[in-house]
Formats: sequence, structure tokens, C-alpha cells
Amino acid sequence: MTATHRIEKHKHVSLQYNLTTGGGAVVRAATEKAIQYVHGCGALFPKLEAALEGHATGDIVRARLLPDDAFGRRNTELLHEAPLSAVPPGEQISVGGTLVGQDEQGQAITFRITAIEGDTLKLDANHPLAGETLIFEIEVQDIRDATAQEIAQASTPSAP
Repeated sequence: MTATHRIEKHKHVSLQYNLTTGGGAVVRAATEKAIQYVHGCGALFPKLEAALEGHATGDIVRARLLPDDAFGRRNTELLHEAPLSAVPPGEQISVGGTLVGQDEQGQAITFRITAIEGDTLKLDANHPLAGETLIFEIEVQDIRDATAQEIAQASTPSAP
């Protein structure tokens, strides 16, 4: 008989999940490809990792994350207006679309176009799920020991 693996630090985990907002909007359906990650290396929100800790293959885990535990609250300082003339010639724009600009440090920042009013664009640099309560329904599909290479890759911070 084989030992049952449980989710703990440095386990490679494969899971499938549904994600809805507190208002009931479906963000992700479990029909999409399963995700894989190394537990305990910061790949998931800390409260989500904590909810998964100790679970086994086949378990269904439900977790509710408040905005401060996920993408944060909406920040009004990330709402901007720009003249339509600032859009590069030939670039297609529409409400709901995105534009990439730069912050004061020259870092790329993605803006969602929330409105086009005359010759003015209304832009939002908040994450689309900022301010939302997130409800996860997760099925743990597989757990195994992570390889040294997987742990090293998962522990390496990615560039901003």
C-alpha cells in the first residue's frame, strides 16, 4: 500500500478549480487546463496555500478570499484619463481593451480602457479582480514530491 501524499511545503501539486466572484460572476471554469505548482514557494495567494495545506488527492477544497487576501482593494490613484491623440496611429482601441504604457520608473503597466468620451480615454490600471471577493472550488488532482529543479525554479523570484 502506498502512502497518501498530502499537500505540504515542496510538494508538486496539480489542481483544477472554478473561480467566481462574491457577486457570482464566473472568472474561470474547471474545464480549463489544470494548474501545477510547488507548494510553499509563493505561487498562490498565502491564504489559498493555507487552505490547501494538508489536503490529499481527490479532496475538494473551498476557499473564500477577501480583496485584501487576493488582488487588493481598488485604488482610485490607478484611474487615469488620456487624450485619444496619445494612442499610436493604427492601434485599435475599444472599451474593455487594453493599452500598455509606462509608470514613472519606466516599467510597463497595462491599462484597461473603461470608456471613450469624445477625445478622452478613461483608463484603469487596477487588476481586473481588485476589490472582488474570490471564491475558489478546487479539486486536488495529484500530489508528488517536487524535484530539486522544480523547487529551485519555483523559489526564484520572477522579474517585475
